[in-house]
Amino acid sequence: MFIFLSCFLQANHISACPGVRIPKDVNDVQTFHLNDEQLTHKRFIETTSANFTTVEILNYKAVFYLCDLLIIRIVSRDWRRKPKSYGGDQFRLKIYSDKPYSAENADKILDFNNGTYLVYFTLRWSGHVKVQIKLIHPAELLPQLQLTLQGKVGQDFSFLGGFVSNNVSEDVICRYVELPKPHCNLSNPRTHGPWFCQQPKDRGLTCKDWIFHKPLQGNFVKLGEKLTPLSRASIKQSHMVEVKNSHTVFVKNQVTPNMAFADSTLPFCSMRDPIPTSIAAAGHFFNNSWYPNDCKVFKFSPSETMSCLRNKKILIIGDSTIRQIFEFFQHNFKEYFRLLPRPKGVNFNNGPIEMQNDIYNVSIYYRFHGLPRIGLVLKAEFIEYTVDKLDSVESGSKIIVILSLWAHFVVTGRDFYVQRMKAVKSGIQNFLDRCPESKVIIKGANTRENTNVWSPLVSSEWNIMQHELVLRALFQDEKRVGFIDAFDITRAQPYVDHIHPNATIIEEFVNRILTYLCKN
Repeated sequence: MFIFLSCFLQANHISACPGVRIPKDVNDVQTFHLNDEQLTHKRFIETTSANFTTVEILNYKAVFYLCDLLIIRIVSRDWRRKPKSYGGDQFRLKIYSDKPYSAENADKILDFNNGTYLVYFTLRWSGHVKVQIKLIHPAELLPQLQLTLQGKVGQDFSFLGGFVSNNVSEDVICRYVELPKPHCNLSNPRTHGPWFCQQPKDRGLTCKDWIFHKPLQGNFVKLGEKLTPLSRASIKQSHMVEVKNSHTVFVKNQVTPNMAFADSTLPFCSMRDPIPTSIAAAGHFFNNSWYPNDCKVFKFSPSETMSCLRNKKILIIGDSTIRQIFEFFQHNFKEYFRLLPRPKGVNFNNGPIEMQNDIYNVSIYYRFHGLPRIGLVLKAEFIEYTVDKLDSVESGSKIIVILSLWAHFVVTGRDFYVQRMKAVKSGIQNFLDRCPESKVIIKGANTRENTNVWSPLVSSEWNIMQHELVLRALFQDEKRVGFIDAFDITRAQPYVDHIHPNATIIEEFVNRILTYLCKN
């Protein structure tokens, strides 16, 4: 028996790595000690430079084995090549292999608040593995981003309200923060949906004549005007810049019987699995497919997908990143689903839209989550908040609800998002109490592109991460809700960042959802 346990088995890839221990006794990367005043008054040459920051493998050896830890040390340096004396830099870190693509995000990054960071990876596939480190932004940009998180940057973010009656029409300014009176209070307080529009000046129009919600051009340009010179320079030269390194390690395809057994007996992923509280590696890519580290996702064929969906009604609510689930079925299951006619005046991107299959008795429905809504003209009569939609479901119904609310809230600030998501959580709990056979699955945020100088001010990865942590913390105690860690998947993906992830990534989300529904 002893000889058997000491032998190695061969494997090219492993998900479960029992016994791997990551240190937990140091502050993580969210912590930094310099106050905003000290950071704001730095010169640009004193900010962190990806060009001169150094990377070192602390535990390098000629051959690693599957489930070994890889430990990286980062020393942040400024544009003068001088080591930094404080922490707070934001990095995106992964290990990867090409052709076929395999990748994993860091298990943990430790910030020692002196310019030095330790990064831990678990090696889960064999072959040559490269290290990639990107500077998301230097610590010196954090004071500016804090203003966004506090809601101070977006409080003047404006929209237009179209008021129409008979032959009279007028567009006025609308916001999610209260406007000076006289104004029209179009809020939905129960769902934390504050909405205010200026009262139309034309006496032929009243607050009841609100017909259209419209975007206002120039909002984001105005946000960019709020950037300090230091922040503008940091975004232009130090945002999402790869830290130069040529580190590669070789991983041998050997595991112990204990590891092989643990990997082979992983259960299918379940809605009962806890929502991760931190932003860390929860899975990895291997041979171009995503594998969770602590459970299995079944890869469904089209026929298996339809069998899984038989006699199910799916209700998708949220922003365009979850509408992609609807569009996935629309484009990839054309022979199975027919798109139902839309009510007059309904915009496809906002909904309500629905598709149906009569043979399998399946319907998939989508609608947007309510205001704020950026970048689209829509009729006010089709604006419906998430909680109101859930409340409209008949008690005792058996429905699959899939939600994602994040992309239009990063500009509002964290407090606004907390209040909205508390209302959504309460609505979900009431819904599940009334419909105990129904299921609710939440997709978290994903990474996105930032192509303009103002874009990182609103939707930097750091800001998105803070909202994501709010979401995860809020639903920790609600065990009836399933979760899709889209942030982990898209940070490790082989594709460029985009607000709407590649169709291959959407398929990974769909397989996770179907595994929740039909493999437990």
